[in-house]
Amino acid sequence: MDLCRFKSNRTAEDDGVWVALDGGEAGGGASVKLARIGNRRYREAMQRRMKPYRRALRAGTLEEVTAERVTAEVLAETVLLDWRDLELDGKALAYSPDHARELLLDPALRDFRDLIVEMASDIELYRQQEQEEAEKNLPPSSAGTSPGARAKSS
Repeated sequence: MDLCRFKSNRTAEDDGVWVALDGGEAGGGASVKLARIGNRRYREAMQRRMKPYRRALRAGTLEEVTAERVTAEVLAETVLLDWRDLELDGKALAYSPDHARELLLDPALRDFRDLIVEMASDIELYRQQEQEEAEKNLPPSSAGTSPGARAKSS
């Protein structure tokens, strides 16, 4: 068995990949930029945010609503990194970490949160070989950024 099929692109896992939400190509229609669940920032944030609840977690008494809130906040901070062409009630949504947190915490949008978790858990999105092939097929980038693009700090 060739273990290369298990090899992932660590940069893609941490920095995210664009994924289409409507089944089309990531370059057209609504899409989200997702880091992989379990990336270094996710693990650190989850550990930090769950620290006050360790005793309840060990005892099995942590309330589900608390666990869901913390998870949604960590997802917004470390996994759902950007989006394009998302609308809510007919209004375009600009990306911001605050908007991401609001969407992921909204009980009416639970299916959206579940979809984000499912996609960010899909190892195939972060495979090294697929990433290299996808990069070869990308159109040249424009000088501008999307309205929802995050500023990079280096």
